[in-house]
Amino acid sequence: ELVEIHQNTSTPPGHLLGEWPCDEPGHCLIWGRRLDEDGSDWLVALTNSGSKEHTIGVEWTSLGWEASASADIRDMWNHTDIGSTTKSFETQVPTHGTAVYRVVATKNEI
Repeated sequence: ELVEIHQNTSTPPGHLLGEWPCDEPGHCLIWGRRLDEDGSDWLVALTNSGSKEHTIGVEWTSLGWEASASADIRDMWNHTDIGSTTKSFETQVPTHGTAVYRVVATKNEI
């Protein structure tokens, strides 16, 4: 799945969306790549370059969506669907780790 997305050149490359607040400033980053033209489908990478595990997440507003939007989450490393959530998604990311998710809007509130 990730290789197919990486090789797709129909949308712009990913970019830094922001920094998630953690007790090691600058070490909890949110990267994203829009996967479609209307912005309803994103690949999100949560990176932890810190010296300990952190909870890192992404808020829908950083994707350009309404805060009340709902989205389906897919874990790209484990090839599993996580489920739906509103407003944001958070997960534990190990030290020097990256968590990669596909986030697809389920409502027309984006």
